Amino acid sequence: MSRPSGLAGCRVIALSGEAVRLGDEWRDRPAVVVWLRHFGCLLCKEQAAAFRGRQPEIEALGARLVFVGNGEPTWAREFEARECRGCRVLTDPGLESYRAIGARRGWRSTVGPASLAAGIRAFRHGFRQSGVRGVPDQQGGVYVMLPGDRAAYAYVSGSAGDHPPIDTVLDALRAVAGDAAPSTGASDRVAPAAAPRSA
Repeated sequence: MSRPSGLAGCRVIALSGEAVRLGDEWRDRPAVVVWLRHFGCLLCKEQAAAFRGRQPEIEALGARLVFVGNGEPTWAREFEARECRGCRVLTDPGLESYRAIGARRGWRSTVGPASLAAGIRAFRHGFRQSGVRGVPDQQGGVYVMLPGDRAAYAYVSGSAGDHPPIDTVLDALRAVAGDAAPSTGASDRVAPAAAPRSA
């Protein structure tokens, strides 16, 4: 299992406004960490709703669910209240943790046919853009982090709306939790220690 260089030591901001060490989120148990594009993004709202809906499964596997955005703390608090109440939401305005996971940034990965299709999908599912609340051309990713700062699963989005199947993420978590039973989305499975996408 890989050890993302410098990720655990990144300083992020909690909803209280306190600066915290990101690695503390998985110091004593696994964490599914979802990096959002920004707090106003309809694609991020769609992704947050999907993960929030699986939070009981994540917690039953002994892990916690953590969202990391990059906007102002006020926007992070609004996002938690409206999109994922009760979830752990952090913000990284300096993008330190995004750089540590190799997250993409740029308009080529933000605007294009795949992103447009993803936006239409999210819109049809009832999600709406609420302005730019963070860095508009930043992409995100999803990691399953373990105590000892090891990554059991890593996915870096190639474009806006490029999200890994949640069943795949949970399969990676099950594997390290000692329960490698296949999920209902077995066709979406990848190796638990999948490397970040590089497209």
